[in-house]
Amino acid sequence: MKLLKMLPFLPLLLLLSGCWDRLELEEQAFVVVVGLDSGPNHTVAVTFQIANPQVGSSDKGSAQNEPPSDIVTFNAADILSAKELANSVITRKISFAHLRTVIVSQEFAKSGLFHRILGSSVRDPEMRREINLIVSKEKASDFVKNNKPKLETRPHKYYAFMQERWRDTGYVPYSTLNRYMQRLGDDTLFLAIYATASKKETKYSKNEDNYLAGQIPHKGGDPVEIMGSAVFRAGKMIGTLTGEETRYALFLRRKSLTHSFIATYPDPLNEEYQITCRFMKNGKAEIKMNAKSDPVQVSVRIPFRVQVLSTASFVDYASDAEKQRQLKDGLQRKLADRIKQLVAKTQRTYKGEPFLWHLIARNQFWTLDEYESYNWSEQYTRAQVQVQVDLTIVNFGKQVEPPIMHISGDEQP
Repeated sequence: MKLLKMLPFLPLLLLLSGCWDRLELEEQAFVVVVGLDSGPNHTVAVTFQIANPQVGSSDKGSAQNEPPSDIVTFNAADILSAKELANSVITRKISFAHLRTVIVSQEFAKSGLFHRILGSSVRDPEMRREINLIVSKEKASDFVKNNKPKLETRPHKYYAFMQERWRDTGYVPYSTLNRYMQRLGDDTLFLAIYATASKKETKYSKNEDNYLAGQIPHKGGDPVEIMGSAVFRAGKMIGTLTGEETRYALFLRRKSLTHSFIATYPDPLNEEYQITCRFMKNGKAEIKMNAKSDPVQVSVRIPFRVQVLSTASFVDYASDAEKQRQLKDGLQRKLADRIKQLVAKTQRTYKGEPFLWHLIARNQFWTLDEYESYNWSEQYTRAQVQVQVDLTIVNFGKQVEPPIMHISGDEQP
């Protein structure tokens, strides 16, 4: 009888499960950056940057002399083996719960082992597909060690803030582990973020975006330069694009996360000077394709709204409709020519396209087998691409007329 009375309470015992696998925060070591380099005998050198949670927090009184992070490197068969091996050196349990960035050296990205290592790592539930993928010009371990931002104490905050700036400028693509996995086929190219912490080459250009990481002329600031993109085909790096080319590649897609950018071009009425404009998306790019023709016919129309921010030539565009027409035609022609150069480069050099046009071509076939036998990447190399840029000038800044210089009689013009 007593057992019958206790029977309704027995299910409540299931709610009293133990917490034997509980881990306190102070018992865990949170990895915020992982670096991948080539190791000896088909191994991978895995670098972990482990954040110090006390530095940069309200509890910084006891960590005044401690570094913001600890950096360790292990040679192992893969990332998960290195994670387990790290527990023999680090007192706390390694966790990828806060991992947001993977750095891959250019040398390792060009090897056949790279995709096998990265692809097998996603089996770990802590390897989220939103992780940013960055290719470094030098060894990934050197990049992680040399990246010491001036304004950010905590390393994870640096990459979080930089990701917002990447979307604002369009100098680099939005590169995540998920997008890499989606674009592994031979019919498309994947663009990853390109960066370096080793400045060996400086380039001077009138265009602020015609650089690769390591070429930006600057003094002071953070040692890391992030500009341009690494081009991948079938899981292997095959080349790079500059910041300017990366911008055009993003806007050649039907949808783009970058909505505006600022760029300079030669002034159509006085090419000795540059004119600075803000280009804003004015709707989606219109892409029409006839995959049944030989060669393939592709027509692209990209609409922009333009704000003229600076005219160093002092040409009065605001009050002269004819000059406005010449400015519009000149900018449209310059943009279209440079975009065509990028398309030709992808056709000749990389034998593929990073513009996601393969999705449009695939829609023109009834079955997947029919599309695969069509061989889009080969067809693209012979495609005839027409590019049209439509600009709508919306304003000329806060000051409409150019400043007037008054020259006295004893001054020479």
